[in-house]
Amino acid sequence: EFLQKMQKQKGPDNTRDLLDMNLGGGDAEPFDPGFSDAQLQRTETSAVLAQERDQEVTQIVQSVNDLAQVMKDLSVLVIDQGTVLDCIDYNCEKVRTDIEQGLQEVIKAEESQKKSRMVMCIMLLAVMVVFMTIVVIIKKLAGF
Repeated sequence: EFLQKMQKQKGPDNTRDLLDMNLGGGDAEPFDPGFSDAQLQRTETSAVLAQERDQEVTQIVQSVNDLAQVMKDLSVLVIDQGTVLDCIDYNCEKVRTDIEQGLQEVIKAEESQKKSRMVMCIMLLAVMVVFMTIVVIIKKLAGF
């Protein structure tokens, strides 16, 4: 009878009939197929594996969230560093421009200094001193 009931259990429509049938006739206890030990063990193993997968998925989600936060922080740092580099680049360009302007001013100052009247007067006085020295030396040699 048990083998027949097991064969009927394989059919999709006979599952409810098995639960209603009795093992040994009308006076015996109702038949409860339940789970076999192997089925219970597989169910427990599946539950443990499902729990482990759930924990792993939770860890992966946490890792992805952490990675997203790191990427946000990194993008903020990149933006800040870009701003600093732009500021440094601007200051370097400004210094270069200021140096070029300063060089032009130095060249103009040198030219104007060479052309200035003061330099001309000093040169004239130096020539006159040399001339007067020569006159004095000639006068002494000639006896005047």
